[in-house]
Amino acid sequence: MKRYSQMTPEELTSSIKELEKELIEAKKNKLESNAAILKQKINLAKAYLIDPQTIQLELKYEIEGESGLFQVEYLNGIYAWGTFNGKIEKEAFPLSLLKPIDEN
Repeated sequence: MKRYSQMTPEELTSSIKELEKELIEAKKNKLESNAAILKQKINLAKAYLIDPQTIQLELKYEIEGESGLFQVEYLNGIYAWGTFNGKIEKEAFPLSLLKPIDEN
């Protein structure tokens, strides 16, 4: 099996669809740890479909599944590194989990 970094966008999309089918099956069978692993794989594959240039440094984003706002300090590959409001410790998230905040 190819690494996500070596796949074309079409291959990534196909892989994501397969992983999503497996995720539905894992949830149906109440295999929570398998479902969590599949979610991570899906998020990583989706991150390779995002153009890192669309992520603005020093901007705040919501992170899917997390509370608070995340300020991006720098990018490293498919990961955004930064901090949550009021925290010092840096964290990293796949680009696919970053959601721009609606300022309106």
